[in-house]
Amino acid sequence: MNDQLPVFVFGTLRHGRENHHLLAGRFERFLVATLSDYQRVPSTHGYPLIDVREGESVEGELYFLSEETRRETMIDLDHLEGLPPGGLVGEWYERVKRVVATEEGDFLAWVYVKPRE
Repeated sequence: MNDQLPVFVFGTLRHGRENHHLLAGRFERFLVATLSDYQRVPSTHGYPLIDVREGESVEGELYFLSEETRRETMIDLDHLEGLPPGGLVGEWYERVKRVVATEEGDFLAWVYVKPRE
């Protein structure tokens, strides 16, 4: 698993939202970012999901995690999103590698998306 990738967030982990404390003080920088060919979809658990949808996009933030806290931060994010320890797929989210666009160019990043069924 390559935890060196930045993390794209689109919901409660963004600045000013209720779960941002899991990222606060643990990143070197962040950029406004866009994930193409995905859209927000309803969920029954009350938090945003994103799923594949050609031609749509999701706005979010891209976090470049601090080297010192990267592993711990990824564990905390996976736990928040309901992924089992060491796994990439949970009931509500799957952590996948996707390209996101920023004003500084495109970056390969971890993204939590609706799991494939």
